[in-house]
Amino acid sequence: MMNKKILIAILSAAILMISSAAVFASHNDKYSVGAVYAMTNDASSNEVVIFTRNNEGVLTNAGSVSTGGAGSGGGLDPLASQGSLVLSKDRRWLLAVNAGSNDISVFRVLPNGLKLVDRVGSGGKFPVSLTIFHDLVYVLNAGMSPTVNGFYLSHKGNMIPLAGSTRSLGTGAFSQVGFDPQGRRLVVTNRADNEILVYSVRRNGRLVMNPAVSVSNGLVPFGFIFDGQGYLQVAEAGSGAVSSYNILRDGTLQVISPSVVNGQAATCWIAGNESGDVFTANTGSQSISAYEHKAGKGTLALLNATAGVGNRPIDMAIPVNGRYLYALDPADGGIDMFQIERDGSLTDLGTVSVGLSIFAQGIAAR
Repeated sequence: MMNKKILIAILSAAILMISSAAVFASHNDKYSVGAVYAMTNDASSNEVVIFTRNNEGVLTNAGSVSTGGAGSGGGLDPLASQGSLVLSKDRRWLLAVNAGSNDISVFRVLPNGLKLVDRVGSGGKFPVSLTIFHDLVYVLNAGMSPTVNGFYLSHKGNMIPLAGSTRSLGTGAFSQVGFDPQGRRLVVTNRADNEILVYSVRRNGRLVMNPAVSVSNGLVPFGFIFDGQGYLQVAEAGSGAVSSYNILRDGTLQVISPSVVNGQAATCWIAGNESGDVFTANTGSQSISAYEHKAGKGTLALLNATAGVGNRPIDMAIPVNGRYLYALDPADGGIDMFQIERDGSLTDLGTVSVGLSIFAQGIAAR
């Protein structure tokens, strides 16, 4: 039987090791507790720029990694989309579109960076938006003959095309593809025809052949998110507003809050957290608006039309802790940083400028 003094010594040492580890983790958290990713969308060599995030929400440039493909280049907002750079829910994988080479890159998220593990054709022309539900991925190809195409994401990060998953979208200009929180619906916005398409997702991952098509409550539906209860919230670039909807059993949309206006211009992008804070990037007004929604009801209310200011903020992302908002701002060559306060207001944390070009697009945060 082990001597009592020896047992006490071992236990004391173990406690000391655990305490030291906790202190070490806390010390590291002060300097780096998360990351934000932005895509250059460069036409010659697309890259993902990595930023580390400290526990005060401030970002630091940590280098970049090539996607292996080509972006589109062009001017401000050349992809005209939301969701061109997305993280899986478990934060293990980062997916990026390469609109210039018509393919998708998959990165494994590592503690100290990213590792490119796969690159596969998107199944169409000019991919602009991605969505992930567990191991099911859909891409929106917005070029000639627009389509959505499905893939399986393997546990090794390989993208496997899903046979029979391609669906033609017809005519229009399409900005985002996205799953609802249960993965039972796939939504696509058509900004040209002021329509929102809803596909039912079958158990095999394929979509029904024909979507339910609803007319957007406001003009130019662009980016969208879902709240925790599954209500759809759509930014309306032409109305300077956000509308919220309930998706009915047949896939049609029931308006809850119709076009809650913010008085700003080009309200294209939208982001939200689990606390009910919702934000829009209004590129034409160089502003960010703050909204709130009521849990369980899906209703929206404007808190502050100009809660934040940037040069030309576009894509936005909120990390999993819900405490910070990051807006890609190509006109400033970097990312605008904000802290989300408990009342839903924003505190400006400055801009981290790294020389991103005007055609940078896509942002994700963990």
